[in-house]
Amino acid sequence: MMMRYLWFAFIALFATNVVAAHKDYTFFLDSKDRLCVNASKSLGALIGLDDAGITCVGFAPSVSIRIIDAPQDENSNTGIYLERPFFIIDGIDLNPEEKKTLTDLEGEVQQVGLPVMLKNLGYTPILVQFTETVRTSLQDNAKTLDKLFSFLSDNKLIPFPGAKEDGFIVMGISQGGVIGRYGAYLYDTHRGDSDAPIRLFASLDSPHQGAVMPMGLFSTVAFWSNKGGSSAAEMFKDMLLAKGAADLLVYENKCEKSCTSEANTRGRFLYDDYRYAAEYKKFPTVLVAQGQLKGRDPAHKNDYYHLERHAEKGPFTLGSAVSHMQYSDNNGTVARNRKKETTDDADLVDYKGTSRYDFIQGTTYPFAATIYQSLRQGFYDAMPDGMTYEVLFWDVDINTSWGRDELVQDRSTFIPTASAMDMKCNGDLAIRSDCGFTQSYVGFPFENPGARSTATAAFAVDPTHPRYTESISGRHIEKPFENNILNPLVLNGMQVDMWRVLCEVAKYDYDYSSGQFRNPKLVGYFSPNTNCMDLDKMPDIIRNAGAVQTIPFSYARYNYNAAATEKSSEVQFKLPAGWKKVATWNYGGDAQANTSFEVNIKVDNPKGNWMKAELLVCQTKGCSGHLQLNEASVSVDGNWHTLRWQMPANEGALNGMRWFCLVLNSDGGEVTVSNAQLVLNTRGDVPIPPKINSTTIYPNSYKYFLWNDEVHVKKYTDELGAGLEINYDKGQRGLHIEMGQMVSMDDYRNLVITYWPGTCQRTLAYFDSKTLTKANLANGWLQNGFVRKNLPLDEIIDLNVTPHGSKAAHRLNLQSIGGPERCVIESITLE
Repeated sequence: MMMRYLWFAFIALFATNVVAAHKDYTFFLDSKDRLCVNASKSLGALIGLDDAGITCVGFAPSVSIRIIDAPQDENSNTGIYLERPFFIIDGIDLNPEEKKTLTDLEGEVQQVGLPVMLKNLGYTPILVQFTETVRTSLQDNAKTLDKLFSFLSDNKLIPFPGAKEDGFIVMGISQGGVIGRYGAYLYDTHRGDSDAPIRLFASLDSPHQGAVMPMGLFSTVAFWSNKGGSSAAEMFKDMLLAKGAADLLVYENKCEKSCTSEANTRGRFLYDDYRYAAEYKKFPTVLVAQGQLKGRDPAHKNDYYHLERHAEKGPFTLGSAVSHMQYSDNNGTVARNRKKETTDDADLVDYKGTSRYDFIQGTTYPFAATIYQSLRQGFYDAMPDGMTYEVLFWDVDINTSWGRDELVQDRSTFIPTASAMDMKCNGDLAIRSDCGFTQSYVGFPFENPGARSTATAAFAVDPTHPRYTESISGRHIEKPFENNILNPLVLNGMQVDMWRVLCEVAKYDYDYSSGQFRNPKLVGYFSPNTNCMDLDKMPDIIRNAGAVQTIPFSYARYNYNAAATEKSSEVQFKLPAGWKKVATWNYGGDAQANTSFEVNIKVDNPKGNWMKAELLVCQTKGCSGHLQLNEASVSVDGNWHTLRWQMPANEGALNGMRWFCLVLNSDGGEVTVSNAQLVLNTRGDVPIPPKINSTTIYPNSYKYFLWNDEVHVKKYTDELGAGLEINYDKGQRGLHIEMGQMVSMDDYRNLVITYWPGTCQRTLAYFDSKTLTKANLANGWLQNGFVRKNLPLDEIIDLNVTPHGSKAAHRLNLQSIGGPERCVIESITLE
């Protein structure tokens, strides 16, 4: 275990020092409220282009993005295009000067290997950072995000060829989750049918029902900002009153005749307009809380800190400063602040309140430590050691000392767990109910919360999470590395949080109609029926900071490019129409379970608008004795696409199989393939497919495909009836009937084939895999003029390689074992 952490630390630290290929773009709003990408600056004005390529002018940047490792496109204006964009939206910058950069954000997400992980899973990471997260309201930044989605969906600068199919995945961090959710809602409610949809929204510890700062904090910073005790207090006060921060807080802060801080969850943005976005159901929503769900507030003390500093001469107090911040659950004093200079009357403000949200279960932040350290330094600067006081022409020494100087507890709750999960109780927001304080993990339906949350899935730190045993939740969005030292517990927690998000992403990426992931790079890592709280299912690509282990092939031959071998990085050839074996690779040993075959393919100048790909895993170079893996669609758009097939999970199922054969079926075109390899550490955990929808396989609407030109098929009719006549010129020739997807036949026992007497004596029938021997159609019995042959399904389907040993397949093969051979089939049914 320790070696794994050392290895991870090396990879993560190395990644932070490597500049990934990225492109940065800054956007601004012009006078017509168009979002424009900045191209230059002239006389203080920003000059850029809108999505249609029309020139526009503005004066202040609104949002910046960093596109990391996008696929290359030499024909685009920027040299890149978008492929499955995955947005990561930054949170609030608690530094009032707002100096955080995209490079800072990239360094943070690199600590868990997120950009590399997403790239190796087939996504284009896009970091999003707003220019002002404090002074600009959540609504205004969300409206800008809405425009950013519209811009990237269709613009003249950065192509997005798969916009309608791929759509956007959006993940917001902290405040970025609130902005991201509202912006995604605004965009998805007005986008056109051809625009990129929001495929999934996720948030990481975002305050959907408000964040909490200690109730006594605002009174304290307001007092000292007015009394000159701390410039930091003045900046912090301004920040708490600014729209970007104020709208996030459960405690509403106001300064009229006096400065007050009261819990208010009525009529404000998060509890009013934002609820439309929260209740929107047109795309799935996954909310991850990094706070515990133990059903009780964490143990805490009633004091945050005590500070008292005095300046005295003899019996006279010439100056003093006091700050004491507390917790109260019964309208007690939550903040006492006092200041006295020389003979002036003392300024004293005691603020009372019920600060029950200060320690509601949730993630924490060291607000108390921050204000304590700032005020302590301010008190010391005002009354330093060795202080003197000028009287006439003399400097009089003043005695200075601390009366109290104690930080009792440095942190309190920041993002309540109920808020980050957008939890509900009896139809109302949990933050307004006792259940926000008392809800535990017991019985909570995290993966399908229904009426308990506005989300499709909502997760928290439950007993399966590595941070559950901590007495108080960890810091909000805590980073695994501090001063280049790895904290394994924090790392484990972040990995689990990302596993839960990506596991849900995979669920909604899966196309049940075809039995495949839309994104092929999810194959082998995720399963659509996995329990996303089962840590045993977490793939190694998450545990290993996005690193992928691969093995290239030692032998390769290409049927339509005789000069190409395994030494060729890319191989081009003209593909004829039909079902064609195009390339063969040798692994050198038996194919391994828990590996995937992967190859990249690009199709130019297609003769039609479709292409299908299949993979045969074979015992010999000629593919006698093979396993047929799922058929996959290939885009013929001139861009690179990845194909991946997962090997069966059962050990020994692939014994003797070491050859891989790629088959393409199309109307023809110019094809380029590259980077054929085996991907290690993947899994064959695939769901049992849907049930076959008809007992009749022939005659049916299913298509059949001839393996080569030495197989001939035509309709046949005589006095017995109509059927399908197949003529094989030689042995080992055949065709297959394609059922369109992997289907389950678990409800049936036999495949029944009826054929004309005197035919089909050297024909085999089997599903998908030719590793079985009891599939010959000879020796059936005569019935109603036809020969009937019953083939038990468990003998013509290799249950060692099917999902969970089910009687599942996606094609029926008919093959001659000697030729020439004639086979005339009347029907093929299940019983």
